[in-house]
Amino acid sequence: MRPPNAIDFWRGVALVMIFVNHIPGVGYSVLTLRQFAISDAAELFVFLAGCSLAFVVNGRSEPRPLGEVVMRLLIRTFEIWRAQIVTISIALAMLGGSAIAFTDPLFLEWHGAGPAFSDTVRASIGMVLLSYQIGYFNILPLYVVLLLLASVFVLLSRWSLALALAASLALYAATLAFQLTLPSWPAEGAWFFNPLSWQILIVLGFLAIGAKRKYPGWEAAIGGLWPFAVAIVAVGVVIVGIDYRPDPMNVPWPRYFFLFDKEYLSPVRILSMVAIAIAFYPAFPVLSRWLGPVVRYCSSLGRNSLAVFCVASLLALAGQIARYIGEPTFLFDTGIVAFGLIVMRATAWVAEYRS
Repeated sequence: MRPPNAIDFWRGVALVMIFVNHIPGVGYSVLTLRQFAISDAAELFVFLAGCSLAFVVNGRSEPRPLGEVVMRLLIRTFEIWRAQIVTISIALAMLGGSAIAFTDPLFLEWHGAGPAFSDTVRASIGMVLLSYQIGYFNILPLYVVLLLLASVFVLLSRWSLALALAASLALYAATLAFQLTLPSWPAEGAWFFNPLSWQILIVLGFLAIGAKRKYPGWEAAIGGLWPFAVAIVAVGVVIVGIDYRPDPMNVPWPRYFFLFDKEYLSPVRILSMVAIAIAFYPAFPVLSRWLGPVVRYCSSLGRNSLAVFCVASLLALAGQIARYIGEPTFLFDTGIVAFGLIVMRATAWVAEYRS
């Protein structure tokens, strides 16, 4: 078991925030990133996935053979795909069981679950292909495609970090300019998280760690950007506080470059996430010194992010159901969140015990 580090810690923080945000209406959501920034925990989670990818690719001292890297990425991709199938199946069983237990057919329509019960054959195929997703269970499909795309950017980075960044930016710009998407099926529409644009975030995380290793002046450069990052974060707090959003009808074309859109990951959300990463970059040593138990807790979640994420997603759905059939109060929400945090830590412990 590796000791606490900044990547695991912040990934654990992101997991906690995702869990809380996936229970709409719960009072503790006011403490999550989305209440203070244009970006949210999903962006943080993907960016940190890119940072972790750098260690998978480069090891601790020197780059691993490309064949080994691709194989590791494919194995991880399969693990995440398998986790998505299991998790969404359990979620649908929870919704179906709730519809029966509480004699309420509305559960069968929650979060776009309708096709799973009314068009089971096509929905089952779509689940395997990842083209059928339900609300709050759509991050893992994004991650699957991002890891498949990552192999290309890793290959390009072996020649040049700048080349990998240029390719990622080109795909990102084309996606926003031409509104490229991955279609949903059997339900109409597109993926909630567009992998063709979100890939830029995992590439930025990957290249940030790569640049830190390759260029001795990287730390000093990040330090020099710190005041500007803090200013951008402060502006984001104000924008969120006044609830400003650009009017889609009044922005220039291509409009996704100027909106705060989450599906396409508009540039302002990327800027917000990068600014947050730089602004809080020096915080981990301080937090480790003063909040040791919290750092160890979050790091344990981050070390076992896949298992914890899957369990947290199901716990959040259970919390939604509990608030729907019960009388949500602050004390009730506190019980839901506290129980979830305990089970998430237990999941991390079991995952580490098995490994």
